[in-house]
Parts: sequence; structure tokens; C-alpha cells
Amino acid sequence: MKFLDADLVRAITPIVLAGSGTLIGIFAIVQNLDPTRTTAAMGLAGTALAGAAGLAQGKTESDFSVRQKGDSLQIETPNKE
Repeated sequence: MKFLDADLVRAITPIVLAGSGTLIGIFAIVQNLDPTRTTAAMGLAGTALAGAAGLAQGKTESDFSVRQKGDSLQIETPNKE
């Protein structure tokens, strides 16, 4: 599957997790389950949604570099315009 590159997988994974968590939560509400199973299903749904939220966080890029020159440190920060 050549069309599934790493960026596409990173973009789709939170959507799939959020969708599955939503479906589990709706199933737990709609079905007439005993309270223990409802609690377990809601816990699983919440975990899936939390995982989706964690994966949806953007990548943080380093916006400075530090190099050692002799006994001193040289710090460079890029200009963001």
C-alpha cells in the first residue's frame, strides 16, 4: 500500500481511535448492560478518546540549536517572520 505514508497514518490514527471510542460509548449507553459492564465500556471509551487526543498533539520542533565552541556555548535561534 504505497499511498499509506507515515504522515497519513499519523493523521488517520487519532480519527480512528476517536471514532472507536465514540462507538463504544454510544453502545454502552444504548444497550441495556449491567452497571459493571457499562462502567468498563465507558472506561474503555474514555481511554480511546484520551489516546486520540494525545496522538493528535502536534510535533514540537526544536527552535534553537546549541553548540559548544571551546569553553563557551553558542546558541542560535532561527528568525520566524
